[in-house]
Amino acid sequence: MITTYLTEFENSRWQVVPFTPWATSGTEGLLSEFFAALATVIPEPGSKKDLRGLISSYADIARPLAALIPVAGAAVVEATRALETRLAKPWNVAFDEIAAELRTLGVPVLVVVDDIDRLQPRELLDLLKVVRLLGRFPGVDFLLAYDEQTLIETLQNPGQASVSKARARAFMEKIVQYPLSIPPLLTGQIVRMLNAGLTEIVTPERVETGFDKHRFGDIILSTMPSQLATPRAIERFLAQVREQFRVHDLSEMNDVDLILAVFLKVQFPDVFAGLQSWKVELTRSTPSFVSFAQREDKQPEWDRLVGVLDRDEDRRDALAVLAALFPAVRGPNPLRAGAGRFAHPDYFDRYLAQAIPEGDIPDAVVTRAIEKAAAGESTDLRALVSAEDDAQVTLVLSKLRARYPDIREVPHHEGPTGPVTLELLTAGMTLVDEAEDRLDSWTSTGLQLTRWTAILLRRLLDADPASDVDRALTACSNVHRRAHVISTAMREVHGLKEETQRALCESLQREARRLLPFLLADLRQGDQSTGESGSSFLYGLVAESPALAELQAQIATGLATQEFTLEDVAARFVGLAYVIGGSGRPSSASFAGDLFTKITGVEARSGERRDMGEWPDSSWPRRKELAAQFVTPGVPIATPGKANAVESPDR
Repeated sequence: MITTYLTEFENSRWQVVPFTPWATSGTEGLLSEFFAALATVIPEPGSKKDLRGLISSYADIARPLAALIPVAGAAVVEATRALETRLAKPWNVAFDEIAAELRTLGVPVLVVVDDIDRLQPRELLDLLKVVRLLGRFPGVDFLLAYDEQTLIETLQNPGQASVSKARARAFMEKIVQYPLSIPPLLTGQIVRMLNAGLTEIVTPERVETGFDKHRFGDIILSTMPSQLATPRAIERFLAQVREQFRVHDLSEMNDVDLILAVFLKVQFPDVFAGLQSWKVELTRSTPSFVSFAQREDKQPEWDRLVGVLDRDEDRRDALAVLAALFPAVRGPNPLRAGAGRFAHPDYFDRYLAQAIPEGDIPDAVVTRAIEKAAAGESTDLRALVSAEDDAQVTLVLSKLRARYPDIREVPHHEGPTGPVTLELLTAGMTLVDEAEDRLDSWTSTGLQLTRWTAILLRRLLDADPASDVDRALTACSNVHRRAHVISTAMREVHGLKEETQRALCESLQREARRLLPFLLADLRQGDQSTGESGSSFLYGLVAESPALAELQAQIATGLATQEFTLEDVAARFVGLAYVIGGSGRPSSASFAGDLFTKITGVEARSGERRDMGEWPDSSWPRRKELAAQFVTPGVPIATPGKANAVESPDR
């Protein structure tokens, strides 16, 4: 503002000379830069040739002199006398000569030195030496621009013994004769500047439609004014936000999270750099329907994450930003963040990399595939789910499920949601049918698709209990997988509408009736039946339905007519278990004796056999051998179960 006024005012005689301490280093370099700048205000050679020569000679004298001048103290006089014994012309004589020529010039000169608080301690001291040596030229004034707090902190640690704030301020009072303090911005002014800048970047339309003002409100009203106290700091922050909004596909990110991530990186770079090692804690979530006993009673030590900061105020502000970004920081039992959020594990790395990392899949690709499948064209969705890269398939499935919260989670859901149609359920059941069966893996594609299609089924029947879902369900020809989808949809039905519960129950009953001919055909095949045919899981579904009486009658008839034997039936009630991360072979087996008795009327005991080694032979004869121990008199073999064993719902 001062330089603009002096240079543009019509009758102004001032010559404004910018002096850039960043362009050189060391005292001699700064002196050379100063004299070069001062020479620019002298008229063309001719009328003031002597002045240019005097400046040159004075520069030669001043360079060695400046090296002897201490930062402060009375030793200046002694240093000057020592130098005069080695110079042909005393420095004060040269000074008087050039001062006289400057007076005849009749042009006041203002040397502007900006941002001196950003210099390193040694550089700052060199600059202040030059100002101390040359600051007495008549008609030449220095305008030093700096943030006082930062400059005082720099002077407190000049590379030697620490200096108190009072002593640093006293030193600056000897250098600066007329301090012009700019009053600090008021909180209201900071908020207005931020609001105007961010609205321009985000656009008013996005602010009004999809911007989470509640989550952002506390940060812009208290935390940001605490950290962004100057116009320069505000513009620096806005420039970073502007650049991030320019380079990102905003449909892939959350506006508030992107702004807060930039703020965190600009103001607390060490905290931002440490987020990766805290990913698990920051992105954890608790389902909204967990029991009270399962809820968290402790939180991670977030103070360790912000402990890299020195000031209490900075640690407080950094925690406030983290709490706005990550529900886990706000308190225990956080709900899962919506798709696109920094706190969502599938999107966390995007905000750290400030780009879509290699191997990630843009949300737009998943969204288009879902929309096409919902309209009856599932080619793109099938291609995504059946890709060769397991990590990408897992990411696609995670994004699918993120768009489809369960009925009870819908009120708390954040982020985009997907369409729910019979066509999409049909596509989902087809994918379940085609999925690779990996019961030994935590990330089984089949299990994840089962959960997703179960949610689709619940959502469809909640929206329209009379919806004809059977046509879509039977797109999966694998009886076990289809039954597993329906039984999964029947879990946790308390709290749903009565019409929804009734529609789900009727869907399961219809499936039970469809199972009857399948189970009887499997029994008639005896040992020739495929290993995935009859299972206690399927019998259990029928046993809980009105079709139980018919199943009991038909099994009794088959036994009486010798279409199959009791041993054939008993073998179907042997369940196999698999070790997560194992070879894929069964690791143990169990017998559902109570269910067997309920269906056949034959007395039996439930039991379990755990083998330390694998179960390479899972044939029907082997299963009959195990079942015979519980149906006929014998001694059951029982050993402690293996860690990480999971019983197959499909066997």
